[in-house]
Amino acid sequence: MIAFRDILIFAGLVALAAAIIASLFPVREGASPVPACSDCAFKLTGGYWIRQYGNYAALYLGTREVARYGWAYVDGFPLVVDEIAGCDPMYVHVLNGMAYISCNDNNSTFGRRVLPSAWAVFISADSSKPGCTYTVDAAVNGSNTIKLEVYDENGKLVYSASGTSPATFTFNLPVAGTYRMHLYAPPLLDDWYTLYARISITASRNVAVYTSSNTQDLRPSIALKIFDLTNYWKKGYASVKVSINPSNSYTLSAPAGAFADFLLAWEECPNCWTSRYYRDEVWRLTFTPSGPVLAVIDHSDSAPYWHEVYADGKLIFVYHKDGPNNGKYTGSDPTIWVRFVSQYSSMHSVATFTKVCSWR
Repeated sequence: MIAFRDILIFAGLVALAAAIIASLFPVREGASPVPACSDCAFKLTGGYWIRQYGNYAALYLGTREVARYGWAYVDGFPLVVDEIAGCDPMYVHVLNGMAYISCNDNNSTFGRRVLPSAWAVFISADSSKPGCTYTVDAAVNGSNTIKLEVYDENGKLVYSASGTSPATFTFNLPVAGTYRMHLYAPPLLDDWYTLYARISITASRNVAVYTSSNTQDLRPSIALKIFDLTNYWKKGYASVKVSINPSNSYTLSAPAGAFADFLLAWEECPNCWTSRYYRDEVWRLTFTPSGPVLAVIDHSDSAPYWHEVYADGKLIFVYHKDGPNNGKYTGSDPTIWVRFVSQYSSMHSVATFTKVCSWR
């Protein structure tokens, strides 16, 4: 029989643990590790949930079991068999192998509290593969069937699947865009998420990004024009004409199976020429299923100054000096770094293109 004094001692220990937990385990992105212990207190972030079985409780991250305890208590009262509980962050106090769980940093209390929703969802994404590959782990109390649907910007259904709880769904978004994901298992779970599949462009200097033609002379502040063509291909265009200055334009055909597509037009000098600027180097960058491909489209045959083109730190093309003349470079997902170097240092241009797969 547990004495009242023992209950007070336990409550005091829990209170002490709760007071220091926030400073020891601050919230951060990603999943926090689970310590192996029989008597300890810790805070978990990243989408953990716990399920009670007949003679033990299992702690999960997604569908992966990461720890077992003798029994799980929520606010001091034991879960029933097959019941689950999850929150983020989750505060766990382990005493004699038993897990006492709270969804806030207050002291654990004795007495039953009905959880508002007995379900858990864990989402992860991989940008190192073609497109954006998402994995969704979901669990709901009992043996509920969980359904998942994904829609594009136009409301078109692009993925649909169902599974018995706990379920794992893995799917690929092959084209950059913003998607809506519906995850439901009535009556407990009915949630919508926004999935982002995009290319982030980080430019260090002299760079501007456009989604249509631009013929302005923006020198010397802008040396590199980047034209994002992805939306044209998503709308079903077979080709598109891009004008980079009053005299030069390029007609590009839709690439097969591309995640994203860009035209890069660079000018090497701050004030030379009057109508043919941004033609010194014209390249196309396409994120293909095999990785980002950088290929030359055109370059000026009469530019008087030397210049260099780099990809991922490698010199791949030179003009008016000795060096390589590779017109195509294939990198690897999810990032490619492109640099144009001019005889005029003020026209140096650098841009990093990174595939980003995220959600909220």
